[in-house]
Amino acid sequence: MEERRQSGRSWEQLVARFARFPGVVAEIDDPLTWGLDLEEETVTGDERPDDPTSQRFLRAYRTFAGEALEVETLHDPCPMDVIDDVVRAAASGALAAPLHADPDTDQVAPDFAEAFDDYRSAMRAVVEAVDEVPLMHATYLVGGAAAPCSRVTVRGVAAVYVAVGDRAVVIAGPDDLVDRVDIVMRPVRSLLHQADDA
Repeated sequence: MEERRQSGRSWEQLVARFARFPGVVAEIDDPLTWGLDLEEETVTGDERPDDPTSQRFLRAYRTFAGEALEVETLHDPCPMDVIDDVVRAAASGALAAPLHADPDTDQVAPDFAEAFDDYRSAMRAVVEAVDEVPLMHATYLVGGAAAPCSRVTVRGVAAVYVAVGDRAVVIAGPDDLVDRVDIVMRPVRSLLHQADDA
């Protein structure tokens, strides 16, 4: 199970864990333009050096309407035979996000999830819905430059994988936002605390 929260770690520890190599991470340039608020920035996963997906730098945003948008930076680009799984996993996670939301929040659960009696059935239906959609290849703008990408779009949710230099970026959330936000690559820094730490 991927480790999602590391609240016991300081920002410096998170940066040290991810920034073992020189490089940059993805963020949304001026998120308020798109009605987004940065909620979390952390490192997820474990530390298997042979797996480019095992450790990710996550920035999680939320719209004022309660929709989640996540931008993850992977240490290295993925092998071609892994990209499909990475994109589909991101799309499944984004589609299932309302199932994990606090019921006391204003986040709207989709009718798709409400149609199922239990969590397991809903999750199975999410995975099946994502698996039915073909993987598409196009381009995606990162830092104003078009780069080849792999993409899945299902039920208003999109997940995009794009290799950027010696990193890879996965963006997942509402398809209209995924298509409009400006993704940029910058040195690792704490946006929540407005402090440069690497």
